[in-house]
Amino acid sequence: MLVQKACLLKDAGETYIKEAAMAKVFASETATRNANRAMQILGGTGYMRPAEVERLIRDAKILEIGEGTSEIQRLVIARQLFKEEGENK
Repeated sequence: MLVQKACLLKDAGETYIKEAAMAKVFASETATRNANRAMQILGGTGYMRPAEVERLIRDAKILEIGEGTSEIQRLVIARQLFKEEGENK
C-alpha cells in the first residue's frame, strides 16, 4: 500500500518523496527480517547454496544499502514531515 500511494501521488504530479522513502525502508527491512527468520528455521542448512537462503540474505541486505541506506531514508522522511508541519502552521 505504501508503494501504491507513492505511485498514485507521482501519477497525480504531487510530491511523493516521503511515501517512496517509507516504502523503501519498510520493504527492505521486511525482506531482511524474513530472510534472517528463514535462516533461523533452517539452521546450518541455510548456509548451503542449495537452500538459497544465503543468497536471499545477501539480496535483502543490498536492498537496505542500495539507493540510500535505511538511515538516510529515515532522514528524508523526517525532513519531509518537518517540512509538512511547517506548511500546515
